[in-house]
Amino acid sequence: MASRTDTSGNALADFLKETNKAYLDAVISGTGKEWTVVMGNEAGDLDSIASSIAFAWYFSKVKSSLAVPLTQTHRTDLHLRAENLHAFELAGLQPDSDVLCIDDIPQSQPFPSTKFALVDHNRLHARFSRENPDARVVAVVDHHEDEGLYKDAADPRIVVVPTGSCASLVARLFEEHPEHMTPELATLLLSSIVIDTGGLKRGGKAEDADRRAATFLTPFASVLQHHLRPSELTDQAVEEMPGLQELNAILQEKKASVAHLNTLDLLRRDYKEYTLTPGCSPSREVLVGLSTVPIGFKEWLPRHAGFWSQTEKFMADQGLTVLGILTSFRDDEHAGKSGRGKHRREQMYVVRGDEKLAETLFDALEECEELRLRKQTFPDYGVHKGFGLGFRTKIWKQKNVDATRKVTAPLVKSIIEGQRKAANL
Repeated sequence: MASRTDTSGNALADFLKETNKAYLDAVISGTGKEWTVVMGNEAGDLDSIASSIAFAWYFSKVKSSLAVPLTQTHRTDLHLRAENLHAFELAGLQPDSDVLCIDDIPQSQPFPSTKFALVDHNRLHARFSRENPDARVVAVVDHHEDEGLYKDAADPRIVVVPTGSCASLVARLFEEHPEHMTPELATLLLSSIVIDTGGLKRGGKAEDADRRAATFLTPFASVLQHHLRPSELTDQAVEEMPGLQELNAILQEKKASVAHLNTLDLLRRDYKEYTLTPGCSPSREVLVGLSTVPIGFKEWLPRHAGFWSQTEKFMADQGLTVLGILTSFRDDEHAGKSGRGKHRREQMYVVRGDEKLAETLFDALEECEELRLRKQTFPDYGVHKGFGLGFRTKIWKQKNVDATRKVTAPLVKSIIEGQRKAANL
């Protein structure tokens, strides 16, 4: 599939360059509060970045508001997601100049803006509201479990569960304003929908909203123009288009290409963090991190001698009490129904310095019907547990391969906060 590297005549690239510079100038001059900061979640996947860029474009062009898309990924970590870089290239974007990263903003407390639009999550992270009493959420577009916040302040407030990709919900906003859709923006959004839904395949993560959005975007998307014939737009189901499936295959291959990454890279490339109040100790808060990793422990652990020390370092650097590592990969030794390697999932949890919390979490997870965990031992993966004193860990195969982090995170939250106990699962 041909890539696009020429940014001349690219309205989206021009918008991002100009907007990023104008916002940083405003921060330096003390007028950052005039802007709405549009953010995806801290995992920094393609869905978050594409959705934030598209919503900032929508807010600017349709609502005539000052809006800037911000990714919560550090600039040095952008290379960890090859699928993102490929999608940027297809859309004619240069990440060095067109993507605004969290560490591009001069460090200050409080955060220099007070208006936030959230995409691909629906709770503002504490770092943006700390010592920032005027901080408010003015818009939400998301496909995760609705926490019920900002109902009186956010406009629009769109939370639709289930939906395969947040980008599908953002794309819907342009259905009444198609004149503001560009080939590059359509390519970026479509790439996100495709990778999140596995090519929109039936029986997978794709919902009607995803197919509707893809059908809307396809005529605009520069990445598919050489595959389109007029009849295909009306007669052929969008997921059956050869060009779309080619796009999916390339993006999935890029996403799975992580052999060059070390353990620290793997833990932080797709990472989300949660501040929770343990039910057994309501006077304190604990930080819980969940890292999704696209290789299995059988391949990972024996080949990464530094796994144990680097995981301990990652937890210490992040200040984590709990780290969950959620693997999702294809088992090439066993073919699935499609002829490809069978889809597998595993979970490992590491708890630092809290025996009681570890026991509560492990017991409840083992009885959780939504995940259907089957306990493993580290020798099953050809290694012996290598964590130091003060660390508790357990590892499982996850039999319910349809349960993603969107399912796991609320379960972990309810267990730790005492809303769910092993005895009553």
